[in-house]
Amino acid sequence: MSDESRISVITPAFNAASFYDAWVRTIQAQDYPDLEVILVDDGSSDDLRERVAGSPFPLRYIYQQNRGPAAARNVGIAASTGNLIAFLDMDDLWEPGHLIRLSHALAGNPDNRIAQGLIRNFLLENGRPYYCSDAYRFINLGSAVFRRRVFEVCGCFDEGMRFAEDFDFLIRCWEKGMPKQDVDQVSLLYHRHESNMTLGKDIVEMGGVVIYKRHLDRRRAGIKPEFPLKVAYPAYIGRSLWPFDHGIRELV
Repeated sequence: MSDESRISVITPAFNAASFYDAWVRTIQAQDYPDLEVILVDDGSSDDLRERVAGSPFPLRYIYQQNRGPAAARNVGIAASTGNLIAFLDMDDLWEPGHLIRLSHALAGNPDNRIAQGLIRNFLLENGRPYYCSDAYRFINLGSAVFRRRVFEVCGCFDEGMRFAEDFDFLIRCWEKGMPKQDVDQVSLLYHRHESNMTLGKDIVEMGGVVIYKRHLDRRRAGIKPEFPLKVAYPAYIGRSLWPFDHGIRELV
């Protein structure tokens, strides 16, 4: 049975051990009283397993053969016990207070199923972090907190997709009328680096055409929302910063 106040943090990881220490620190900095952390190792060949053994907080480590981030997240959801679910890729960071702000936003309006903060991109230069974008809101699971009910109604992530499974999922949330509350404070610091899975890929390579076709097929099939949702698709999804702004160089 899920706990009403517990947040289950789910992290998929593939050969991401170099980001482990920063990931640990950003979770610790949340200072959330009831946190369940689930790390799904998606077939890594680095020393992630050894690093996890020294975790400073209770951590559930699950290893699976490489099946992609969608499958890893689904395994994490199935293993989780919290009523609220958050995602954090190991190379990204959370702003302090992110989980408290978004959980309070959901608690203040029981009808809302998702709360989402803003995103800001950063990069490292000579070991120092710098912002490389303004704050924005768009598709990134790490910027949101979800009620468990969202996955019960909308389903989990499409394991056949290696890219943009979060895009496909959020469109289904919109179609199903999942009320989303926007919080106008930065939640996620998205790390731009040469190992980003989507770096250099266009919308076709990331499956955008397939996602939109699936959306149209579901609409034609008469998919009905659980709630009447009077939010236009662009307002629900947010705006992309592609390509992101290289001109901003503010220290994080």
